[in-house]
Amino acid sequence: MILTKEILSSDQPTSGLETSSSPRGLYCSRPLGVLTALFFLALTSLVGINSALAQTDETGALASADAARLNINLADAESLAASLVGIGLTKAREIVRYRELHGDFVAIEELAEVKGIGLATVEKNRHLVLVVASAMDGC
Repeated sequence: MILTKEILSSDQPTSGLETSSSPRGLYCSRPLGVLTALFFLALTSLVGINSALAQTDETGALASADAARLNINLADAESLAASLVGIGLTKAREIVRYRELHGDFVAIEELAEVKGIGLATVEKNRHLVLVVASAMDGC
């Protein structure tokens, strides 16, 4: 605290730092703005890394906040049957077969094109399903 008073009362230049006449002027200088900008950049880059880490495992279940939702483009028949409402093993196998024939689903509504699944079933499962293209699609 004593050092701060000495710096503020000194008539010597402040190494090029612009300060106002108030005691807070020393702390509202250019380096503080640079540090704030660097902190912001570091924080935003961490957010990008965090979302990149939200990967799916081999069964299609997400490893992050969407863990309760199932990626229908990666899930196997057993996972689909266990997770979806009104979908047994037979319909789940039809979903997998449809995906193998037509490629990845692009929207949840496309489930209604699978034999034995109607729009009512799609609506019951909308909150449980995630549609994310698999890395293998298009190969």
